[in-house]
Amino acid sequence: MKIYLCIILIIAFFVRFINLESVPPGLGWDEVSHGYNAYSILKTGHDEWGQFLPIANFRAYGDYPLPLYMYIMMPFISLFGLNEFAIRFPSALLGSLTILIIYLLSKEIFKNEKTALLSAFLLALSPWGILPSRQVIQSTPAIFFLSLGFWLLIKSISSRGLYSVLGAISLGLSAYAYHNTRILAPLLLIFFAFLFKDKIFINVKKYVLSFLIICIFFIPLIPIIFSSEGSARANWVSIIDQGAINYLNESRTFSTLPDPLPRLIFNRPVYFISKFSLNYLGYFNPLYLGFEGGTHYQFSIPHFGIVYPVELPFFYIGLIILIFNVIKLDNNKRFILGWLILAPLPAAVTRDPYQVIRAFAMITPYYLIVGYGLVVVFDYLKDKFKISQKLLISIFLLSIIVLSLFYLQNLYFIYPKKYSFAWQYGYKEAVQYIQDNSSKYSRVVITKRYGEPHEFLLFYSKYDPKSYQTDPNLIRYEKSQWFWVDRFNKFEFINDWEIKEKMIGATNTLLVTSPGNYPLGSRIVKSIYFLNGDKAFDIVAID
Repeated sequence: MKIYLCIILIIAFFVRFINLESVPPGLGWDEVSHGYNAYSILKTGHDEWGQFLPIANFRAYGDYPLPLYMYIMMPFISLFGLNEFAIRFPSALLGSLTILIIYLLSKEIFKNEKTALLSAFLLALSPWGILPSRQVIQSTPAIFFLSLGFWLLIKSISSRGLYSVLGAISLGLSAYAYHNTRILAPLLLIFFAFLFKDKIFINVKKYVLSFLIICIFFIPLIPIIFSSEGSARANWVSIIDQGAINYLNESRTFSTLPDPLPRLIFNRPVYFISKFSLNYLGYFNPLYLGFEGGTHYQFSIPHFGIVYPVELPFFYIGLIILIFNVIKLDNNKRFILGWLILAPLPAAVTRDPYQVIRAFAMITPYYLIVGYGLVVVFDYLKDKFKISQKLLISIFLLSIIVLSLFYLQNLYFIYPKKYSFAWQYGYKEAVQYIQDNSSKYSRVVITKRYGEPHEFLLFYSKYDPKSYQTDPNLIRYEKSQWFWVDRFNKFEFINDWEIKEKMIGATNTLLVTSPGNYPLGSRIVKSIYFLNGDKAFDIVAID
């Protein structure tokens, strides 16, 4: 059986690492932010804002992402340089290793080699696992350390050794990987302690050190989570945002219902509960899982499910069996069922439905349950109808391979061309032109149309972090809960709609702008195109 696991891992590594630097076709602004801040810390010990070795989070653009991925990528930047391959390498590596953890976790819980291999194989070729593992994204290390941590803790219940200590460290690290894990990991730890309280109390000395490690990692986060920095991201995505408040106020004002019905219907608790319930149930929706996928182009291919449709019957069957037999189940299986129930909570409290990454922690229990459902169904068919289990598994695996080939063809050849605009494609080419020609001009102006141009310039030019941090020409400020950069060195960043006005009277200026958005008399020196042939940038000289 070990040969099968090796084959699965080889497949997983291959589909995650091949053309890693070019698929997805460009770097998103979160990717360049993580990459440049890691580069800055490597060079100076400080991030781009001058903070020394940020631990709880780092400022980025004002959304305060967590720093674990940034530190994990630093050795690879040191080894490969500041480029796409180096900063995506940790994600592809941890995404691949998560498959090994799924195998180990499944084997520990279900005590069945076939179940474990099927779960690992399905995740190896899963759209839900492949695309996020090919980009700089915080959920990938989060789910790796979360899954590893609970495998070690479950292992510690029946084994001697340092499993519980290592599990506590892994779970502690997960809380510095992704905001959602700061909510989910403590909930799962409480649930785990409740399920296994008898065995924990019997061996209480064994778990004292683990408990202290958990406290060391998590207790310092409590004031941070409730601080303005810790809640910055939540303020952006919460169900009860300013738009929701405006909606409730307008609904009350213009409602034709008699008093007090408008106040009873249009209020924050009712609105929150209704939206939360719809969001939560949506993450179990077969249309979302198997056919349409998420609403964000960077995290799932549009109109292509995040799992393969043939998996879904086995997921729902496995889930139903676990639910209806919950009283008879051992605590290991109850824990996985509880994990699945708790996993969508952080995503469900945000305003946007079908967010693939925010519900990413579902991926572990989902594939464990699919593998379980497959073996249960195939065992039943073998016993009831004398159908060869090997034949059933072969047919199922063949269908997965065929579907995965369609998906991978789309991912490697169609998706990059069709959706390069969603990946800020063109910045790299624009920065290369700027580097080659900026010495001819006293001023370089770049549009803000595609978002955060200063970060792309810093990243692709490998701009000296010390020079940036101490630049007397640096202009940056906070506005609308976001941090903006308008200038450093001789580089200026202007809103797209202001360019024509602000370029009046300009001389000796190189302008990188949206197509056609430049003053009369300008001379186009280069045009940059998205991979679908649409124009992304015009680079013009203003003499």
